[in-house]
Amino acid sequence: MDNFVLHIPTKVVFGKGEFNSLGKYARELGTKALVVTGRRFAKESGLLDKALKQLDEVGIKYVVYSEIEPNPESKTVDKGGEVARNENVDFIIAIGGGSVIDAAKGIAIVAKTGNGIWDYLERPPKKRVMSDVLPILSVVTVAATGSELDGAAVITNTDTRHKRGIMSPFLYPKISIVDPLLTISIPQKQTIDGVVDMFTHILEGYLSSKVYAPVSDAISEALMKEAIHFGEIAYENPNDVNARESLSWISSLALSQIPSAGRSGPFPIHRLEHPISGLYGISHGRGLAILLPAFLYITKDIHEERLKKLGKAIFSTDSPTKTIERIVHYLKKVDAFESLKKYAVRREDLDKFAKMAFEDEGKDVILARAPLTTDVVLKIYELAYDYKDLFKNA
Repeated sequence: MDNFVLHIPTKVVFGKGEFNSLGKYARELGTKALVVTGRRFAKESGLLDKALKQLDEVGIKYVVYSEIEPNPESKTVDKGGEVARNENVDFIIAIGGGSVIDAAKGIAIVAKTGNGIWDYLERPPKKRVMSDVLPILSVVTVAATGSELDGAAVITNTDTRHKRGIMSPFLYPKISIVDPLLTISIPQKQTIDGVVDMFTHILEGYLSSKVYAPVSDAISEALMKEAIHFGEIAYENPNDVNARESLSWISSLALSQIPSAGRSGPFPIHRLEHPISGLYGISHGRGLAILLPAFLYITKDIHEERLKKLGKAIFSTDSPTKTIERIVHYLKKVDAFESLKKYAVRREDLDKFAKMAFEDEGKDVILARAPLTTDVVLKIYELAYDYKDLFKNA
C-alpha cells in the first residue's frame, strides 16, 4: 500500500427524515445563508419551501439562488458568487444533486475571493484555493456524484464548453445531510445514471491501481457489487427504502477517499466523458454509461488482471471478456446501454471530444493504468458512437 493521509472534515447526518434537521444544523454555520438549488426540482417538489420554513423557525435569514443548470456553468457560478458577496451571507445551503453541490462549491470560492471561477480551472490554473471559502451545508437529493463527501467540483465553461474539475481540502462541505427519502421521487433514468456514476468512480481507481492494497480492493469490490444490486432494485421498485439507503451511502463513500486509501489512480472514463456532456448537455451519468463498455472493451488487455479480479469478486467469472459482458448485461437490464449516435452526436465531433479531453488533461496522453494515446481514445469514442451488434449476446 501507498502511504496516505485520510482527512474528511465533513459532518455527515445520514438517515430517513434527517432533512427535517436542516434548521438545527444550519445554525452551526451562521445567521444568513445563500440557498442554492436547481431551476425546477427543489421548488416543484416542495422541498425548497420546506427548507425555508425550517430556516424561518430558527431565525436564519436567507437569499435563494435557483439558477443552477445540469453540468453547472461558469457564468452561473460567478453570478451566484456575486449574489452571495453582495448579500453578505455567512454560508451556503446547497439543496440538490451533484450539479448543485458542485456549483455551491464554486460559488463559495467566488464569494470569498472575488475571482472568476475559471481562474481556478485554467490549464495551468491562474489561481489556487489556498484558504477557507464560505462554509457549505449540502442536502443531497440524488445518489450519484458523492460531492457531499469530497473536496472537488466540476464546472463547465459557458463559452468554450470545457468541463473541468477543481480539488481542494477547503471545498469539503462542513455538513452534509443525506436523507435517502429525498431520492425516491427522482426519475428512474436519473437513478440509474447516478448508479453508473458511483460505480464508475470506484471502478476507475480500482482498475488503475498498481499497488497491493487488498483492503481497499475489498471495500471497492463490495461497494461496486452492492451498487449494481441495489441499483436494479431501485430501478424496479423506486419506493424501496432499503435500496435508496444503500445507494445513498455508496454514493457518499465512493469519492470519500476510503475506497482508494493506500492506492491512487486517475479517472480516465470521467475525463473522456466531460467533453460529451460539456458540448451536448447529456447527463453526466448517461455519458459514463455510454462510454463504459467501449472503454473496457478497447482497454481490456491493459486491465486484464484487474478485470479478472473484479469478475471473481462480483460476477463469479475470471474471464475479462465475460466480466465486460456482465456489466453490459446489467446496463441493458436498466435501459442504460446506449450509444452516442442515439443522442444525435455528430460523428465529426469525435475528434473534437478527443482534443478537448487532452486539453483538459493537460498532457499528450490520458492517464490510466497505461497512458491512452490519441489513437486509443478515438477508438473508444468510435465504438461508443455505434456499438452495432458487438454486445448483442450480452
